[in-house]
Amino acid sequence: MRASAVVIAAMLLSPLVCAKAEASGRGQILDEVRFGLYQHDTNVVGDQKETGVDFSVEILTRPLKILQVIGSPRFVFGAMVNSAHQTDQAYIGLIRGWQLFRGVLRPDDSIFLEGVLGGEWNDGKIDVRGTPLEQRWKSHGSHLLFRTGLDLGYRINPRWSAAISFNHISNAGLVTPNEGMNDLGFIINRKL
Repeated sequence: MRASAVVIAAMLLSPLVCAKAEASGRGQILDEVRFGLYQHDTNVVGDQKETGVDFSVEILTRPLKILQVIGSPRFVFGAMVNSAHQTDQAYIGLIRGWQLFRGVLRPDDSIFLEGVLGGEWNDGKIDVRGTPLEQRWKSHGSHLLFRTGLDLGYRINPRWSAAISFNHISNAGLVTPNEGMNDLGFIINRKL
C-alpha cells in the first residue's frame, strides 16, 4: 500500500478520532494528532537529490506508563507523502518530550523539545547508482529504514502547539548503498 493512501485515510479519519476521543474522556488511548509540511530531502543538512514538499499526518498515543523507566514515551504512527511523487514514507516510533521553559508569554504556554526513534517503510529507490535516475533519486539500500527526529516547539495552550521538525531516515550503514535523507518542516499539533 502506498504511503499516500495511509495519509489520505488518516486525514479522513482524524476528525472521527478527535470526536471519539473527546467523547470518551480520560479513558482514551490516543493523545494527539499532528499535521506537517516539510521540505523533502532538504539540503540544509546533507545533499539534496529528491524534490518537492512532504505532507505529513501523525497520531500519538498517551504516555506509556509501562516504559516509565525511560520517561514514559508515546507511540507515534505517521506517514509522509511527497508532492513530486518521489519517496513516500509510513512510520512508527517512540517519541519523548521535555519542557524547556514554562510561562514564556502566558501562564499556560511552554517551549518544548522532542526526540523520536523508530522505523519506517518507504517506496523510494533501493539502488539507482550508475543509472540516469541517480541525479534525482536517493539510493536508500532498503525499503525498511531507521527513522530519527527532533522537534523544537511552542505549546500555545494545553490543546494546541506548533514546532519546527527535523527527520532523518537511513539504514545506519547496515547495507550498501546508504544515502540517508533529511526532511525539515513545520508541524501543527492538537491534543485530543
